[in-house]
Amino acid sequence: MADPIADNIVIIIAVLVIGLAVLTFIELKYLRKTSKGRRIKAAQAGDLPDRAHNAILTTKAISRTLAAAGVVTRDADDLVREAEMARRNRDYRVVIELTDRAKSMLKAEKARHDAMGDLSRLRKASDTEEAEPTAKELLQKDLPPNYIQAKFTISLADERIQVAAAAGRGTAQAEEFLRTARATFETKDYDGALRLAVKSRRIADGEEATGPPAVAAASAPHAAAPSGPPAPPVAPARPARACASCGAALKEDDTFCRKCGVKVERPTTCGKCGASLVADDGFCRKCGTPVT
Repeated sequence: MADPIADNIVIIIAVLVIGLAVLTFIELKYLRKTSKGRRIKAAQAGDLPDRAHNAILTTKAISRTLAAAGVVTRDADDLVREAEMARRNRDYRVVIELTDRAKSMLKAEKARHDAMGDLSRLRKASDTEEAEPTAKELLQKDLPPNYIQAKFTISLADERIQVAAAAGRGTAQAEEFLRTARATFETKDYDGALRLAVKSRRIADGEEATGPPAVAAASAPHAAAPSGPPAPPVAPARPARACASCGAALKEDDTFCRKCGVKVERPTTCGKCGASLVADDGFCRKCGTPVT
């Protein structure tokens, strides 16, 4: 028979061996983990002085570059000075924290500076656009007085003559006035050409002529005697435009007041003869007065 005492001893020894093996495994695992953590902390602690030194140098370089570009760096520079004091006291973690804050501050100041620069450029571009004359202003400045009005009214009179002829009305007198207006226009007497073209248009619309073409032509010395000295053109007085809200002077192309911003409404009737106007009329179709 087997000895029960010997069997119990074997079992106890086996349990002890297994328990010892488990304890050894746990202890080795814990010790290895703790040792690794200590090595990492030691490495980090040994690296902190270098990291702090490099952080200060990098932040200073960024600050100098941005200051040269006009960015405000005063507050960030104060933080860098505090970081240098902390490094002298060996507070390397404080150094890194302060330099990180300084970098964030410099980044925010640069973004603000860039935004202000973009706004300034937009304002300058807007001022330049407002100061530049419009194409219509340049055209009217380069052309003689009444040139555009006379040319427009001659074209309008020709159109009205065609309408009258299609309606079966007599157009001989209107055509004669129109021919005289064109001849006067060619002699650069734009004031006389405008008056003759207006008469031609009125006759074509069924109004009575104030006189025969010869009388009308006599009022234009260039048409009657092309060889004579040209009379200086006289620009008709144009109605002044003023803002209905603030009274500021308006230009012909203004749709909003440049002073108070109120929208400028276009007139619906001619200020001289009372004729109705359409949206794109530059001159009155009845009397030739500029629409302002």
